[in-house]
Amino acid sequence: MTCPKCGSENVTVTLEQTGAKTSAKGNGYLWKFGRIMLICCTCGLWLLVGKHKGSGKTKFKNKTAAICQNCGNRRYI
Repeated sequence: MTCPKCGSENVTVTLEQTGAKTSAKGNGYLWKFGRIMLICCTCGLWLLVGKHKGSGKTKFKNKTAAICQNCGNRRYI
């Protein structure tokens, strides 16, 4: 592989992270309603139990880049 700018063959190919997106899934209304009912029925003792936390997933976007070590030119493959 050669650099289109300087013609050098000293090119390194790397994988770069270009972005990330996190999607969160929270608690449903049924869980909130059930928690309120248990708090009322147990005279507040259910408040001692910690809250249920939602879950989430993160997706990453990656691109392959060729970087010339002589001139620093970068191009995405």
